[in-house]
This record gives sequence, structure tokens and C-alpha cells, in this order.
Amino acid sequence: TTTTTTTQTHNNTRTSSVSMKVLITLHALKLKNVAGAFKGTSDPYAVVTQVANEPGTTPKVLGKTEIIKNNLSPHWTTRFEADYELGKPTRINVGVYDEVKKKG
Repeated sequence: TTTTTTTQTHNNTRTSSVSMKVLITLHALKLKNVAGAFKGTSDPYAVVTQVANEPGTTPKVLGKTEIIKNNLSPHWTTRFEADYELGKPTRINVGVYDEVKKKG
């Protein structure tokens, strides 16, 4: 964890903010099997995105987990770091998907 303290002066008002990194780990329980009829069990993975907090900024994709084969309650080992400023709302979006292998 990295912590940075910043003091800013604006119109003779002193403000202080504390910035840090937050470690995110993921697991899911009882996911719906979306593999389809006669195709076995889903192979889930997750994509983690830090949502833009202010107009004019863009979302930041933090990364993708590994694919867990044939598992509806995966415990992913991939870890993600997100920037966090103490007292400021930070939104994280986690999308869970099923790996689909195309037959070719």
C-alpha cells in the first residue's frame, strides 16, 4: 500500500487529501451456468474497471482475471490495484463473463 498526502491551498483555504492504492481480490458464488445445453459448465472470468468519477475523464480498465474452467463459484487469484483518495467516492465495476471457444 502506497500512501501520499497532498496539501493544496485554494482561495486561502487549506485542504489536505490522502491518496492510496487499494488491493482488490475477487470470488463469486453460485453463478448461473450460461454455457448452453450439452456444453458443460461455464468458464468464468472477470473484467475490473475503475469508473470515471468526473466529467471529461475516462474509465480505467484495471485488468482481467484468469479463466476458471467448469466452475460456478470461482476464486480468482488475480489481484488488482486501484487509486483511492480518502473521503472521495471511488466506483469499481466488475463484469463477469463466460469464455466462449469458437469452433473453427
